[in-house]
Amino acid sequence: MPVREQEALIFGSTAGDEGRAGRLVLRIVNAPQPSLVTKDDSEFKAPVGSDRGYLAFPLRSKRDRQTKAVTEYKGRALYDSEDRSGKPTPLPAFDLQVIWRGDRSLADDITALLVTFGNLGSLGFRSRRALGALAIKNSPISLSQALDRFSGGDQIRRGIKEILKRPGEHQPFRHQNAGDCIVSLARWLKDWRSHGRSVDHATAARPNPPHNSGFDPYAKNDHDRGVHAGQSPGQPTDITYRPALGLPIIQFFSSGKPQIDWNQKWDAEKARRNRSYKGEGRFASPVLLRPHRDAQGNWHALVIFVDAHQWPAGKRVFLNGQPRAVSLDLYQAMKNDPALRPFP
Repeated sequence: MPVREQEALIFGSTAGDEGRAGRLVLRIVNAPQPSLVTKDDSEFKAPVGSDRGYLAFPLRSKRDRQTKAVTEYKGRALYDSEDRSGKPTPLPAFDLQVIWRGDRSLADDITALLVTFGNLGSLGFRSRRALGALAIKNSPISLSQALDRFSGGDQIRRGIKEILKRPGEHQPFRHQNAGDCIVSLARWLKDWRSHGRSVDHATAARPNPPHNSGFDPYAKNDHDRGVHAGQSPGQPTDITYRPALGLPIIQFFSSGKPQIDWNQKWDAEKARRNRSYKGEGRFASPVLLRPHRDAQGNWHALVIFVDAHQWPAGKRVFLNGQPRAVSLDLYQAMKNDPALRPFP
């Protein structure tokens, strides 16, 4: 059965002339009270330049360059991870009641679906970038057993890897908590796609750069494509890499050059009628970052590659309306990083 029909069978559908009610009923019991407190990057302990800040940059409030006063607050509501004195509080927990009203022969498949979500899923803001990760307690089956229920279970399993060593370190790193995992995941992602660090440029002091895995050719190439897009039309065959890791991208320049907007779609008519038009469309990253606590209480920094949602072959990205080719070479290089090992 095609995936779309499976989704309609389980969760229901409004497609076509007739709707279909879902067969899966979920109820939250003993839910913790959400916090009404909002925190931006500095309050969330994720300032500019920090590892957490690299993953949570949408929380970055706008500040006056001279006075540093906040001109636009970007805080979000959250479950408090610590009390007023800074002491950590227990992770929020809830009971999930599951009622399956469909074919009883599919009950084991529904269990596998929920166990997979409880181990690898997440909820809320920046869920693809390590925040909102879930941990399942009293699991009826293991994650490995759950994946065996999927027709593509082996492919899913091959896409799940964990960070063995942090960038620049030679010894394996043992993660003690979720915070350790978030730091490792942020450093790993930055290592592959960051451009703006002076230590990676040709004029940097020894040891010879680049010092991050993705600087040359990937990050440097895409930086230069953005520079060129602001100067000349370029060629649609010019290769780019980072769009395969998620869109949109906004490229800023410290030199004061106009920003470049990378988008999945471009409408020339909208651009003609509206000067503020920047393009549109989003592409969700096929690279998911997860802090993971296993059944034995051990922590793992997981990087999950979802090949089923990778960038479509032949599809182009638009840099301020200029089409460019997209390569999966960076995505494949990340998958083959020797600092990663298969999990579980």
